[in-house]
Parts: sequence; C-alpha cells; structure tokens
Amino acid sequence: MLRPFMTNTDRALMLLPFEEWISIGTAARRAKIDKGAALSVVRAGRRRGVLCTRGKGAAQQVMRIHPDPLRPSRRSMGSRK
Repeated sequence: MLRPFMTNTDRALMLLPFEEWISIGTAARRAKIDKGAALSVVRAGRRRGVLCTRGKGAAQQVMRIHPDPLRPSRRSMGSRK
C-alpha cells in the first residue's frame, strides 16, 4: 500500500527496477541523482527491507525486492511480540 505522501527517497526507490540487478551508477542515472545520493537511497532501502545488494565498491549492485517503498511493520501485519 502506497502512502499518500512520498518522500524523495520513496520516489527514488520506486524508480529502480523490480527484481533486476543493476549497478549503483545505473541506479543513480535512473533516479536522476548523483552517486552519493544513490548510496544513501540504497542504505535506506536496505534498512526498510525494500532492496538487496551484492558485491562491494564499484562492482556493487542493487535489486528492489518489494513493490512498495516501505514494508509494513511486523506489528501492523498482526505479529504479537
């Protein structure tokens, strides 16, 4: 479920292809942001559980694994911890 208000990070995450590995440089070009900003978006996406990464340095790649910019929290999914 998409939120009514999307941040710049949300928009950048949704510009990345779903279930397709791409380089960080390609991710930056698709989102029309510089490489440093792309690295920040990737970190945020990994924390949210929306992106996976593989490799390191210039060879690092990213893949979007969730269709929305945020995964629902466990609490909202009915988990009782």
